[in-house]
Order: sequence, then structure tokens, then C-alpha cells
Amino acid sequence: MITCRHFIVFFFGFLAVFPLHAGYTKPIFSGSQKVLYIGDSLTVGPFGRELQNFLCENLSEKRVYVYASCGSSPEHWLDHEPAHVSKCGCRVKTPSLFMVREFEKGRPPEPFATPKLSPLLDRIRPTTVIVQLGTNWFDLLEQHPSAEEIARLEVFLTAFVDTIQNSPGRPALLWITPPDSSRFRAIQGKVTKLLIATGKRKRFTVIDSSSMVRYEPGHSGGDGVHYYGASAITWADGVKKRLLNLL
Repeated sequence: MITCRHFIVFFFGFLAVFPLHAGYTKPIFSGSQKVLYIGDSLTVGPFGRELQNFLCENLSEKRVYVYASCGSSPEHWLDHEPAHVSKCGCRVKTPSLFMVREFEKGRPPEPFATPKLSPLLDRIRPTTVIVQLGTNWFDLLEQHPSAEEIARLEVFLTAFVDTIQNSPGRPALLWITPPDSSRFRAIQGKVTKLLIATGKRKRFTVIDSSSMVRYEPGHSGGDGVHYYGASAITWADGVKKRLLNLL
């Protein structure tokens, strides 16, 4: 019987032994492997907590790094793009630091400067990078649902992926797409399609969350986007099952 611990070892070992990009130098999977998990407000919240706990329980606390910035999209993590200061929360977990900033009794959290991707990769040198981003592109596409806007976002996405795939150690990349959103259901498929197409083109793994859970206003959450309670756990469980299916 394969336990979660065995899965994590074999899964990340699989990514290391069989690199997903033709230009990769094989990541070394050993006792010093590290995972960097990057996300937006969905990772700041309960989903991120569940996935963080899952990784820490199976890889140990000292090998898991989490950086999530509410309101962020791939471009905000790029060196050459303007800094993004989040005013709605963050989640940071390193071997020596843990903090979660969220709204508390209606009061906004302390601002958080979204870190840039290259310095994180240079400092941490992860074996695998897990990314949960794309949710905040829904607003942009709702306002400008054009092919030109998709092409503009693809430039950011490609730069983000290239930064990871060309970083020291050439880490494997796994991208978790946004889950169902009742507020942006009409356009969120454009983001999912872009992520899946880029994953095929750049040869990284994409976990499609769009059908794992359905957003029910008043039950899943209150704004049509952010998941709380049982729905967040259902989504997290779906991602874990998808990981198991990669074996």
C-alpha cells in the first residue's frame, strides 16, 4: 500500500529522474531536495494551508518553502516588472519563518511586498517548483477578453516559466490551475487553456483544477472566487489525488 509519504518521495523522484523540459539538466533527488511553492490569495487561504501541511508532513519542514501574495499574478514575480505590494494578505513559510497575514475583524493586513522569482530561486535552489497562479488574470480578461490580451499574458507566462526552467539546478515545474469560479465562469477557461497549452509547449506538468470542485456562493465562499471551509479541502484533496495519478 502506497502511503502519502511514499508518494511524495516517488513523485518528486520521478520528476527529477525524468525531466519535463528538453533542455533540462536533471534535478538531483536526494536527501537535500527542496520544494518551492508559489501562489496567490488561494494559497494564502485554506487551500494553501492544506497543501503546505501535506508537503511538510511528507518532505519535512526544512525542505518546504512557501511564498503566496494575495492579488499577485505571474508578471508580479518577474524581476523586470514593477513591484507588487499586496494589501490583502500573504503566506510565507521557510525553515526559519512562518507567517500568515489576512484580514482580521475587517482590518486589512500589513502590506506585503511580493518577492521576485529569480532571487528566490537563486537562494533556495529548489528541486521542484509548484505554482498556483492565474486567478487574478480573470479580472483582466473580463475587461479585455481579446486575443491580444491573451497574447500579452502569454508573454508574462513564458517569461515566468523560463525563469524557473533556466534557474540553477533546472527544477521541475508543476502548475495548479485556478479552480471553478462562479463569478468568472464565462472567461476562466481562457486562463486554463493558456496554462495547459503553455505546459505542453514548455514541457511542464499542469494540474487542471477547474472540474475538481464547483463554486457554490454561500457555501464555498462569499465572493465567487475564494474557497473556504469544506470546499477548500475538497479542492486540496482533488489536487492530492491528481498527484497520485501521476505515478
